[in-house]
Amino acid sequence: MGEAEGVAHVLTGGAGALGGGLNYLATLAATRNPEAAKAVQEDTERALTYQPRSQAGREIIANVERPLQKLAEVGESAGAKVAEKTGSPALGAAANTAIQAAPGLIPEVPKALKRVAEPAAEAALTRVRPVAERIAQAGEEKAAVRAAEEAPKQAKIAQARSIGLKLPPSEAGGPSGKILEGAGGKDQTEMSLSRANSKVINRTAAREIGLSDRQAMTEANIERQKQKAFQAYDQVKKAGKVEFDDTYRQELAAVRERTAQAEKDFPEDTNELIDKEIKKFDRPSADASSMLEKIKSLRDRAARNMKSPDAEKFELGLAQKKIATAMENQIERQVGATNPDLIKNFRAARVQLAKIYNVEDALGPNGNLSAAVLARQLKRGVPLSGGLKTIAETYQEFPRVMRYVDNLGGHAPFSALDYLVGGVEAAAQPHKAAAIVGALAGRPIARGIIKSEAYQGRAIRPREVTPSVISRTARKVAGPKVKDLTDTRPNRLDDYQ
Repeated sequence: MGEAEGVAHVLTGGAGALGGGLNYLATLAATRNPEAAKAVQEDTERALTYQPRSQAGREIIANVERPLQKLAEVGESAGAKVAEKTGSPALGAAANTAIQAAPGLIPEVPKALKRVAEPAAEAALTRVRPVAERIAQAGEEKAAVRAAEEAPKQAKIAQARSIGLKLPPSEAGGPSGKILEGAGGKDQTEMSLSRANSKVINRTAAREIGLSDRQAMTEANIERQKQKAFQAYDQVKKAGKVEFDDTYRQELAAVRERTAQAEKDFPEDTNELIDKEIKKFDRPSADASSMLEKIKSLRDRAARNMKSPDAEKFELGLAQKKIATAMENQIERQVGATNPDLIKNFRAARVQLAKIYNVEDALGPNGNLSAAVLARQLKRGVPLSGGLKTIAETYQEFPRVMRYVDNLGGHAPFSALDYLVGGVEAAAQPHKAAAIVGALAGRPIARGIIKSEAYQGRAIRPREVTPSVISRTARKVAGPKVKDLTDTRPNRLDDYQ
């Protein structure tokens, strides 16, 4: 500490001497009073020069200042002589200042100061580094936890943007996005994004079931896609008798497992429709042809039941889907053992039909897909994949901008609240009416910017969680983090340095 204070005193002393001399000249020119100018000079030097607080620092300064005091005496003497010979106190003060500031201009002086300063600085850092390491580690651990917590959301942001979905700045953008969203009106912005996303959802779903961008998701087009997929099913019809194994019976029993705890707590409150459906298909064996017919029937009935507002029928529809899946799995296990090429086509058709039925279940009367229905399917265990899974997961994270477009109503640029508040304000302050109208007019513009692909592509993206500025600064002081070679855990945050 003494060495550090000594360095600080020496480094600031030069600035103090120079500043004091300049203030002396300025005061002398203004007042013509040498004594007043001298007092100002001394006050300035004291203010600009660091004064050691420790005993060691004061001793170091005493040793350092001895030659400087001699230099000051020489400067004052020379300055007095110049003033006497020239009759100009100002020239005398200038000579004094030049002599006292001269050591700072000599190349060897900075080098000497560096030789003194570097060991002192290193000694100070040696004491500070353990504290800095603790601060850095605490910040890094906190950032790692936040990164782990944020990882699912950030992954969903990346997935949503990969298919063109537009997300709200307040939840997926930076601070400036929140201001922009506030200017556009939060609810109106969310509805605007929902309308834009509806087109993306419909287009993505159509591609998932094999339709082109020019083909609408009509019943006729969907039925044609079904028949294409069923061609592979027809080839499996000739496989003969299929024996149901223990795996099939386990999958059949698992159809009810989702409500097992509820049935244990409330044994009398069960869905009898599901129990009856399971018993229908609990058989020792069946012909492949009849199994495939039943699979089609189960999926058709499931589609109808899942569109019903009745909760029990919706649950029945889910159960029927699971039973059909268990039967398909049984066919794959048995027929695949003897005819792998046939099952390869059958498996691809299964995936395609599953997507078609999932889309059909979520399709509204106007040909618009409901992301909420897909999210409900995913939550209930329906194995969604590809773009359909991305839509469902995006709805789970950002439901306000994934609303079913048929329920949003018209496309009015202003909400009822906008008209009410704007009208009241304009009536109360007529002189500000033009400004109020201008502010309201800017709301649709802000919403247009937010839903533009240019803004979404630049501002809405996964964000990396990093330690705070304090933690990063502490890491620079403490030095690079050395990974413990005995720690087998993977790095949670490798790029904080």
